[in-house]
Formats: sequence, structure tokens, C-alpha cells
Amino acid sequence: MRLPARALATVAALAVGWSGGRAQNGDPLPDRDTFYRQVRENLARAERANHLYTYRERRTDVHTNPFGRLGTGGVSLYEVYPSPVRELVYRRVVERNGAPVPAREIARQDREYRAHAAEVLLERGAGGSDEERFIEDESARARQRRQRAIDDVVDALEFDVEGRTLYKGVPAIVIAFRPRTGAKPTTRPGRVAQKFAGTVWVDERAAEVMQIEATSIEDISYGLGIVARLGEGTTATVTRKPVGDGLWMPTKLTLSGRGRAVLFRRLVVDHAIEWFDYRRLPDDSLAPFLDARVHGEAGRGP
Repeated sequence: MRLPARALATVAALAVGWSGGRAQNGDPLPDRDTFYRQVRENLARAERANHLYTYRERRTDVHTNPFGRLGTGGVSLYEVYPSPVRELVYRRVVERNGAPVPAREIARQDREYRAHAAEVLLERGAGGSDEERFIEDESARARQRRQRAIDDVVDALEFDVEGRTLYKGVPAIVIAFRPRTGAKPTTRPGRVAQKFAGTVWVDERAAEVMQIEATSIEDISYGLGIVARLGEGTTATVTRKPVGDGLWMPTKLTLSGRGRAVLFRRLVVDHAIEWFDYRRLPDDSLAPFLDARVHGEAGRGP
């Protein structure tokens, strides 16, 4: 079972809304429309650049123990090579529980990905004189998919400004969110977002979302509830930080809860994901791992 972690983190951040008002201490808050526009522009800019950065991902594994109980345990480290085409994203396992993956296994992963990428690119008619236009079209479609999800999340939630505070020493605007009554989301991110209520901290000077903390107010199902169901009270956090080039990106997500999996098995999830070592790709590409310039950088450590 793979939780839609990075997509959820990105969409959750992009969902931030605003209802205006004054801080609880009486000081006026930033101009509502101007501040909201800055936050959304910064988030949208980061989202547009998301597939232009390779990064590393460290996550706890979801597994079945000898007694048939599903849960989390063990840690894997991936090198992630993004793509506007979901089938071409390459997640290369380079470490398990702190031990490097053997070179032979990494070579096998690379061979399998190259073969898979060649097949996908052939099916999609990539290559030739129109390759640049093809990449532009695929990137545009990816942005449209993300925008639909973002709009769906925004429509699924209501937001209220709670005031101004210091968050880890940084002046921040505090925004509470909850499900919008009567909303009918049509995308997976929208349906997941509608099950949560929580708080967002926005860096006031940078107009960037720093932290999201949320708790589910009803069960969350995966696979129509047959594969897994996390119970009400599941908690989630998302952290965003600057990664260079004036961009902020998700750097950590946690998910903690209990539920059931495969109908009757007890599910205990204590899931943590870190994203780090962001690096700008040399060009927009459908399969950046196949670019020798990128591949030459892959061996550097975090």
C-alpha cells in the first residue's frame, strides 16, 4: 500500500484560503487580497516547478509482520527522478534501514526503468523533430491535472484566519480549516481533504506555507475500504521549507493512525516521509534519468 503522500502534501499546501480580519492581539493583519495573492502565487510557482527538480525521499515502509498485522517499520531511501508523465517517474531505491543497496540491485533497477521508459515513450510517440512540443504538451496536461485537484481541494474546505503568532521564531499568520458543508469533491485529493480539519501556519514575510497540522474527522479509505481504512482521529502534518531558487517545497510529511486493512487485519500506521537534496534539472524532460548530465549527479550523498 502506498499512501499518496507527496501529492497530498502539495495539494494541502495549495489549498490555503483566507477570510480576512484582525489578529487576536488587535494588530491589523496584512491586506487580505494582497497577502492571499502572494501566497497562492508562491505556491503555484513551486507547483509548476515541481517536476523540474530531482530529490531524495526517505520514508518508513508499510508492511505485514509475521502475525499478519499491517503496519509501518523500516526505512527506505529513494532517489526520485520526476516526470510530467506519471508512468515515467523513477523511484530508485538506494538504501534500506541505513544500509546501501548493492550495486547489482541498483543496476537491475536502472535496466528495468530504461526498458519501461523506452516502452512508454514509444507508446506515446515521443522523439523526433516534435519532441520539444511533445514535452510541452505533456507538461501542460500535468499542470491541468494538478490544477483540477487544487481547485477541488479549495472547494472542499472552509478557512478562517485565527490571527498572528510566532512559529519557531518566525512571524506567522494562523489559518484554521474544516470541511465545507455540502461540498462534493470529484478528485481523490479533494475527497481526502474533506475528511480533515486543522491549522496552517504561513510565514508572513515570505508569504509561504510553513506548516500544516490536521486531524481526520471521519475514516479514510483506500481501495474502497477493502485494502485499508484509517480511523477517525488520524493525524497528519506537512512541513515546507525553502530549497533554493526562491522556491519552497514539501520537506516532511507525517501520518499517524489506526484502522483495518484487507477487511480484517489491524492497521497501525506511524508514517514519516522526508524530501531533501532538491536539485534543479538541466532541462524539462519526460525521463530525466535518461539524461547523462543528470545520471552523473545521481551518486552524490545527502
